[in-house]
Amino acid sequence: MQKSATLYLSKFERFALNFKLDHALFWIVYASVYSFSFRWAESWLDGLLDSAILLSLHALVSYFNLYYLVPRYLFTKSYLSYLFTLILSIISICFPLAIVAHLVISNEDLQSLVWSSAFLFFLSLSVLFSVVMTMVLKFTKQWYKDQKSQKELQQIQLQTELKFLKAQINPHFLFNSLNNLYALTLKKSDLAPTVVLRLADILRYVLYESNQGHVSILKEIKHILDYVEIEKLRLGNDVMIEVNIDNKIKDQNIEPMLLLTLVENAFKHSENVMAVDRFVTIHIAALEHGFRFLIENSFDPSKKSKEMGGIGLQNIKKRLSLTYPGKHELNSSISENVYQVDLTIND
Repeated sequence: MQKSATLYLSKFERFALNFKLDHALFWIVYASVYSFSFRWAESWLDGLLDSAILLSLHALVSYFNLYYLVPRYLFTKSYLSYLFTLILSIISICFPLAIVAHLVISNEDLQSLVWSSAFLFFLSLSVLFSVVMTMVLKFTKQWYKDQKSQKELQQIQLQTELKFLKAQINPHFLFNSLNNLYALTLKKSDLAPTVVLRLADILRYVLYESNQGHVSILKEIKHILDYVEIEKLRLGNDVMIEVNIDNKIKDQNIEPMLLLTLVENAFKHSENVMAVDRFVTIHIAALEHGFRFLIENSFDPSKKSKEMGGIGLQNIKKRLSLTYPGKHELNSSISENVYQVDLTIND
């Protein structure tokens, strides 16, 4: 319902801009206030018509200022030329305004004041007020338009960067997964067909479903379990694997491949450790507003890579900063022979 209302509002805004309905509305409201403020006619309708006639001359100077003087002099920083031309324009329109005022004002006492210097000064100020007010509205409208365009541009840049980051993950994940399968084929393992099926399911998720923006956290968890099973089949008893998943996890949407990439990294970087000491532990806990993902793996500090996590962890840090600003906390640490990544996301 809200989406439909926003769509209709956007369409009306485009229609209004095309036919300058906002300009017409402004001058109608302005004429109403103008006629109510001065009340120089016998009826409200006559006053409104008289005000509309007078303000049409105000509009002439205002639009001349907006569409000629401002671009020609003000934006080019020719301030003296701008002030001189604007003042000359206001003074020039005061005489036609005085003639119109003399014709439309029915009160004889007011008519006698039309050609006085005080009344001409009042006309000058009223035209200046119209000019300033239209400038303020024009610049405010332009500022809003620029902000909207900037926001749309930032959104496009965000989506482009996210697509680039995801494009980095997919080949990286595919390469490591094929290495796992290759290790089993070298052993001529009977488990290879099972691994192929699980791997095909994961790759379908990585290559297709993860490109849809957000995915269900339960679906991400399912593929994490599939990946863990592949690693168990490949590694056998060479690594101790523990997975604890809170059954209170809510089915919320998350960025795809965030958790799966961390799991992949944990297995990859635990390979440098002697089999007897090798382990990977995964904990996923439900929070009141989100979840916590904690993963630990055995690690040999002497073989620490220049970039722990390679593409994966650095990629995730960037994606989190883009998609969950102020709503996430990611910490990684090394304690003795244990590497830990602790991620919390609040919805």
